[in-house]
Amino acid sequence: MRRVTMVIAIYTMLVAETKTAAAQSQETQVMEAVQQVFDGMRAADPAMVAAVFAENARFAVVRSRDGLSEISTPSVAEWIGAIGESGGSWDEQVYEVDIQIDENISSAWVPYTFYLEGVISHCGVNSIELLLNGDNWEITQLSDTRRSEDCPDPLGIGPN
Repeated sequence: MRRVTMVIAIYTMLVAETKTAAAQSQETQVMEAVQQVFDGMRAADPAMVAAVFAENARFAVVRSRDGLSEISTPSVAEWIGAIGESGGSWDEQVYEVDIQIDENISSAWVPYTFYLEGVISHCGVNSIELLLNGDNWEITQLSDTRRSEDCPDPLGIGPN
């Protein structure tokens, strides 16, 4: 009986470790898709950014002006086109990313500071929704907040 109990305990540990490894692997894949957006922005490579967006993805921006929220919804294609025209002057640094996954859906909460030509322009949070399409995580929705005060400086460049 003792041997059966030990075998069951070992099996249970192996299953738990396998599930943990699979979850970490999926989290890594989601983070790679998210990071590809910001790497593509720095490289001014619209094709690199477009590759991780689903066909009918949406983009939304929330800004505060005079204490009121202003929401805009430029097309993803318009935003990606602007990345190509940026000349590599856009550097969005992300930190403390929180990824949640349930089967084929993921949500990434991505705080950021945006540097324009080496100077802090604004900061906020990207809320990114992704769906697993075959073997690839695709962004279906990217929303962000934008503010220009009290921005963290992950590059240590200095105040904005």
